[in-house]
Amino acid sequence: MELERISVVLRPRVTREAVDLGAAMLRANARAVWSAWFAFTLPAFVLCNALGLLLDLPWLGWVLVWWLKPLFDRVPLYVLSRAVFDRAPGWRETLRGQRQWSWRSTLAGLTWLRIDSSRALRLPLDLLEGATRQQRSARWKVLRKRIVGDVSLLTYGCLQFELVLFLSFWLFAWLLIPHEWRPESLGELFRGGTQGVSTIWIVLGAGVAYLAMSAIEPLYVACGFALYLNRRTQLEAWDIDLAFRRMRTRIEALGKVLGVLLCLGMLPSLHAQASPRAQASVGAPERPIATSVEKVFGTLPASDGKRFAEAAAQVYRDPRFGGERATRGWRLKHPWQTERQQQEMPFPALGQWLSAIFKGLLWLLLGAALVTLGWFAWRWRGRWQAEPEEPVALSSSSLLPGEAAELPLPDDLAAATRALWQAQRRREALALLYRGCVEHTAQLLQLPPSKDATESDWLHRAGAIEDVARAQRVVAIVRTWQFAAYAGRYPDDAAIEQLLTGWPAQAGAPA
Repeated sequence: MELERISVVLRPRVTREAVDLGAAMLRANARAVWSAWFAFTLPAFVLCNALGLLLDLPWLGWVLVWWLKPLFDRVPLYVLSRAVFDRAPGWRETLRGQRQWSWRSTLAGLTWLRIDSSRALRLPLDLLEGATRQQRSARWKVLRKRIVGDVSLLTYGCLQFELVLFLSFWLFAWLLIPHEWRPESLGELFRGGTQGVSTIWIVLGAGVAYLAMSAIEPLYVACGFALYLNRRTQLEAWDIDLAFRRMRTRIEALGKVLGVLLCLGMLPSLHAQASPRAQASVGAPERPIATSVEKVFGTLPASDGKRFAEAAAQVYRDPRFGGERATRGWRLKHPWQTERQQQEMPFPALGQWLSAIFKGLLWLLLGAALVTLGWFAWRWRGRWQAEPEEPVALSSSSLLPGEAAELPLPDDLAAATRALWQAQRRREALALLYRGCVEHTAQLLQLPPSKDATESDWLHRAGAIEDVARAQRVVAIVRTWQFAAYAGRYPDDAAIEQLLTGWPAQAGAPA
């Protein structure tokens, strides 16, 4: 790996800094990443949904696109891995470059590793290093230490962001579309039913889910790649290695100049060392120079290679020295503080007696609390039962539409409504008129009686009436009741008379 060409500042980072680095890498290469992403994933999205429509299973395309995420993740990883060291490739080069990588890890990611929460960190290890299966397994054990929880948190966090984007679109549409214009199939989609949902809504939902995935999945891959680079920097000291390589490059560039300077600087020192040695040698006897170990130490040390080899082999056969093993256990973080506290305690026996006494008192207090709770439960057991409510006699003239649904309508609805209106009981008059309008509309459309239908439901059902004049009158009555019930805005006498002069208020009016 040519670390000198890397465009990222390599240094050990904490997890949140590494994730931020991944987001910055994606922003710097956004055009290359998303152009290659849509060029690779959009045909797959169309094919998956076409297959679902051919099999008469519209939801199948939705599931297939979600399941193929590990296959789609190869594209942003290819772009970012090249952009970090050289330049961002184009989308054609990215699609051609997929043939260079092995497909075994992708097949594993689509089968038994599909729900792996560490997919973002495993992906660069499988595709970029090109190691064997045993080597990848050994490296994965080392690479995932200390950050497996952070990688899982990244996976679930990106999944939540994707779900938020998906739901935000539908909630935004649900709030903006008026209730009377909403199709029934859209309501079934929100209620979770699949039988009443039309195919167009399922395909549209798959498209929204695909766009949400396209916004979040490249970010997920980029953050995982940044975590991979940061982990290798921590394990292999890439920042130190890169500093030494840059130092070597600078020294090699200045090698000739330094060589000349060293030669020029050594000449005076050599001349100064040679002059006193030549003067001291005049008239002084020569001393013998030791040229062997025997001359230096006088005796030859005993060497027994065979005995040393046997002793070394015996030591390596001992299980305490041979092989590798991992031990786990709990240790105090600051054991010296505990030892000092134990040494400073003057009466350790007194502390043990006090702890035993307080422990017994706490158990007695817990038992007394349980007994008290049981006594209160037994004493108040009869008061917890709800007393039966007494029936209340209500008059039909003072009830609201939902409360008087079980009472019969008066024979002359117009006269009863007009009498309530003239008696200044305007709310009861409009409630009676609204109820009569609802029941006549249900009879006209041959609908079963429904107590849960709201004003918006009846406005929506008014569009099914063939007679336009009747439909407009139903809408006018419902709107008048809404303004009075929720806004306190009552019509004048002329408007009430206009509502009472036609269907469905007049007695004996044609239905």
